Amino acid sequence: MKFNIEQEIPIERISDLLCGAFEGGSNYWYRIEEFVKPENFDNTPDKDDRRFRHLSFPTNKGGALVISTVAADGEPEDDEELVTYRLDLDAIERGLKFMAISYPRHFSDFMKEDDDSDTSDVFLQCCLFGKTVYG
Repeated sequence: MKFNIEQEIPIERISDLLCGAFEGGSNYWYRIEEFVKPENFDNTPDKDDRRFRHLSFPTNKGGALVISTVAADGEPEDDEELVTYRLDLDAIERGLKFMAISYPRHFSDFMKEDDDSDTSDVFLQCCLFGKTVYG
């Protein structure tokens, strides 16, 4: 017998995971190609959306990051057409589900707030690919 349980996760915790991925855990395989500004995004002068847009854009409605994969030298992986992936709220929701099902140890670490750069890397890959491809 299996039980499905819904869990409410604050968006700040998602930002923590993205921060861990973008500022350490996933640096070896990704490149942000485009920043898609969220709908009705607060753009007051005291907000620096350029500094934190990698965290705030994908976690707000209508916002996203367009991400590609890169080789170790920071260039696209091959000479073929650039393949990109969209990180937005839908991808984040799917990524959490994939991580909970396929990588329960990492999901448990995240839920216990014992996550690290490896957990963040697994999360980002789950959001974009539905599984881990790198590492």
